Amino acid sequence: MNLKLKRLVRTQNSEQYALFDLEQLTAERQPMTIGKLDLHYTGEGVYGTILLWDEASRQLKPAQRRAFIHALLGEISQPMGVPSEYVVEFFAPTLAQYEVFHNLAMTDDERATLLGSGDKPAAPPPNHGRAER
Repeated sequence: MNLKLKRLVRTQNSEQYALFDLEQLTAERQPMTIGKLDLHYTGEGVYGTILLWDEASRQLKPAQRRAFIHALLGEISQPMGVPSEYVVEFFAPTLAQYEVFHNLAMTDDERATLLGSGDKPAAPPPNHGRAER
């Protein structure tokens, strides 16, 4: 796994990252999204949630997953100048019931990608409907 983080949102006290595996590509030859990391910074430490999509999670043994998460959190928390203590929850959901709710303007192509067809939910649009910055 060759991990890349892309910050989606940053506020004064929190950040949200998309997690990509550069070794896995989508049909469009883009890095595969493997999860998401939400972090909230306080005076006492860092609190957050790691979502690792079920397929990515199953590729890792529990010890590998723990090492991956500790390395990820060490990289994120150390350079930030915040307390090095953290509490982060891990969850590995399936994408079968994944939905994105928003009120952002979308192109017809993005809307079609989001809505998909049939009973199976479609994959989220690139950047979850957010514009690149």
